[in-house]
Amino acid sequence: MTLNTTATPGNKQDFLLEESKKLLLAPFRALAKFTATAGIFALAFEVQYLNTHALQIYVARLTAIVIAFVLLTLSYTKAGKKNPVFLVHFLLVTIIASFGSIIFLIPATFTVNSHILSLIIFTAALFLSWDVKNQIIVAIYYNIVFAASVLLTDKSILLLPNVFESVLLVLFISVMAVVASAVNYRLRKDAINKSYEVSVSEKKFRNIFENSAEGIFQTNLEGKFLTANLSLAKMLAVNSEEDVLNLNLFKNVFKRPGDVELLNKLFEKQSKIKNFRALLRRTDNIDLFAKMNIRIGFDDDNKPVLYEGSIIDITQQVLAEAERQKALDALRDEKTKIEISAQRARQESQYKTKFLAGMSHEIRTPMNSIMGFLTLVENDLFDDREEMKSFAKDVRTASDTLLQIINNILDISKIEAGKMELNEVEFKVHEEVEKGIAIIKQAIKSKGLSLSSEIDASIPEVLIGDATRFRQIILNLLTNAHKYTDKGGITITLKALSKNAETVQVQVSVKDTGPGIPQEKMSKLFEAYSQLDAAQSTKGTGLGLVICKEFVQLMGGRIDVDSKEGEGTDFYFTVPFKIAEADRQVAPPPKQPVEENIVPEHKVGAQAEKVAEELKVELKEEVPAEAEEIEEEIVKSDKKTLLLVEDNPISQSLELKILKEVGYNVEAVSNGTDAIDSIKTGRFNLVLMDIEMDDMDGITATKIIRNLPGKASNIPIIAVTAHSSMKDREMCLNGGMDDYIAKPINIHFLKITIDQWLNAER
Repeated sequence: MTLNTTATPGNKQDFLLEESKKLLLAPFRALAKFTATAGIFALAFEVQYLNTHALQIYVARLTAIVIAFVLLTLSYTKAGKKNPVFLVHFLLVTIIASFGSIIFLIPATFTVNSHILSLIIFTAALFLSWDVKNQIIVAIYYNIVFAASVLLTDKSILLLPNVFESVLLVLFISVMAVVASAVNYRLRKDAINKSYEVSVSEKKFRNIFENSAEGIFQTNLEGKFLTANLSLAKMLAVNSEEDVLNLNLFKNVFKRPGDVELLNKLFEKQSKIKNFRALLRRTDNIDLFAKMNIRIGFDDDNKPVLYEGSIIDITQQVLAEAERQKALDALRDEKTKIEISAQRARQESQYKTKFLAGMSHEIRTPMNSIMGFLTLVENDLFDDREEMKSFAKDVRTASDTLLQIINNILDISKIEAGKMELNEVEFKVHEEVEKGIAIIKQAIKSKGLSLSSEIDASIPEVLIGDATRFRQIILNLLTNAHKYTDKGGITITLKALSKNAETVQVQVSVKDTGPGIPQEKMSKLFEAYSQLDAAQSTKGTGLGLVICKEFVQLMGGRIDVDSKEGEGTDFYFTVPFKIAEADRQVAPPPKQPVEENIVPEHKVGAQAEKVAEELKVELKEEVPAEAEEIEEEIVKSDKKTLLLVEDNPISQSLELKILKEVGYNVEAVSNGTDAIDSIKTGRFNLVLMDIEMDDMDGITATKIIRNLPGKASNIPIIAVTAHSSMKDREMCLNGGMDDYIAKPINIHFLKITIDQWLNAER
């Protein structure tokens, strides 16, 4: 148990004042109770026997009783405890006024009332713990009230027996009350002074005891705590010093029995132990290391009765020592790791240097071709129209290569910066596969390769995921297969590995008939800044597969490869997709696998015509109705008119030419304002909208169009822009556009997208 922690005042005068107030409360409350009780008895007798002024007496006595009760109640409040002197004065004035009013009403009671009141005043002076000046004040208004009661009544009061003796008694009692108050005050003051000295001494000891950083304690010989300070309570994780008393030092605090045994052996040889180290256990089961100074306490007969001492928490010191050793070991390990990391960094730096050198070559090669062929065309350095078309074809091939390099570099930069994000939307698997095939189809065809695709009918028609990344993975794998395959063909297959009510695991396989990959080199396929062979650098940068791996992992899937030299390579990846809500409720009708065979361009003649005719007949026999509907829709789409919004004259001219060549009716405007006015006419079926324009950007124009009255607000709008990031796509779609095409434009992809929206139900 700890010492009393009641705070003592800062100086002696304040302490004396506070103690006087405390000592004044008890006698005041007793006086108030006596006044109320005596008043009740006096009221009963005086009203009964003094009929002359019964009402006035009743009011005077009842008022004194009520005031006494009110003051008694106030003495228990905070304000009353703070101002007990005021309460005493108020009560004494009430008592004196009560007796004075009785004397005024009935002068014959002067002697009796004066004697009773004198006795009350004198008795109060003996018990009230206040200074002399307060008692003198009481004596003054006490004598003033008696003098007023004598002077204000008629002269008959002077004829009362013993009236002069009563007056002298009142004066004498007043003086004696002052003297008694002075003597009482001095005695109490001496007692308070001694109490103050004791409090000061106790406070010094208490400050040392309570504010010590060490845990101070006393226990009996069995280890039960007798005394403890707050520091020890905090050290042992208990709420207060009193809670420590419920613990046993040897049973509850020492964690290791061996420490207790060692301590007892030391006490057999000596009565004081210093710097004893032990492992202690807190009440929350957290261990702490402690250094203890303990001694045995003896009684007057020199018999051991207790243990007392202090405990210092040295957990941090012990842990620091352990950490220091651990740090030394870690430094040795870190030195080894740094040497390995430095070697890897040098190797990676060499890889990046080679990569940058190769990348410079990769970029300059198509740029050189583009600039060279355009120079030849510009200067009419071609023999005929066929040679010029050949130049244009080579320029297009070089441009596609350059664009792919730029896109791969941008994707790798985003991946390494950790800024690549997925944009999960509903999409149709068949359409995304067709878009990917459409982009690479012409290149595969021109190389004389076949391409076939097969999609598992159990895969839901509409899935939720990042359609753009999914298509890009497929396109990268198709592009990779096209680069390394010189004969044969490429097959893309989609199947559902597993499926439940909400998700489906889709596996995509892209298999080629290329030369295959040696087993010892397959581990480097998905590493950045590396290629299988220096000779293969002419095939590309080697970033496509790295991007595929990063995208697949970002989508929560896995990519792998099987390959046999001389037979071909199969790249396959598996990714999970959520199933769209509509496909969860109603299962789509099963679809037959679709194969698309691209006839090599060099196979011309009767055989090629026969194959084409067979394919045409086969399609008609299997799905004649659908074929007729598709043909009819294409005819209808040719009759529909597009609005091209493009402010760059060269880009406008190029896009107009491309769109007209593939069979569309197209009109062009150069700004957003003209676009809005043209759409209001109702002559257009679809809008190709540029994003950045001088007068009004494409998103602002789209928002205005969406607010137009009637069917004009519902016209399909496709963004056509050189910005190709996911955030740009989201910005366009959130701005009210229906789809998004990035420049430079792939004509096959453009046509698929336009036809999709022209034939869609709005």
